[in-house]
Amino acid sequence: MNKQTKEWSRAQLCLPKDNLTTEAGDRARAASFLPSYEQDCVPVSMSYLLGWEYARIWVRDRDKYVQQREKAAKPQFIKNDFEWWLKLRKTTKKFCKVGN
Repeated sequence: MNKQTKEWSRAQLCLPKDNLTTEAGDRARAASFLPSYEQDCVPVSMSYLLGWEYARIWVRDRDKYVQQREKAAKPQFIKNDFEWWLKLRKTTKKFCKVGN
C-alpha cells in the first residue's frame, strides 16, 4: 500500500528494467543540457518558483550552453598568406644575364 504525501517533489524519469540503450544514446544523454539549479543539491524554493527565478536561470544557462556549442561546431579557418609563400620561393640568383 502506497502512502501518498501532500508534499511537492520533482518528477523522476522512470525507465523499464529491460530498457535497451545504445552507446550513442548514452553519449547524447550525458552531453545534454542540464541547468545549474538541477545540479545543486538544495531544496526547491517556492519563492523562486513564484518569482520565475528558475526560468531566468534556465534561460541564462541555455544561452551559455548554445554559445559553447556554436563555438565548438564553428569551423576554424586559417586565412591564406600567399605573400609569405612567395617570399619563401623568391630567389636572389639571376638566371639570364642581360647586357653583359
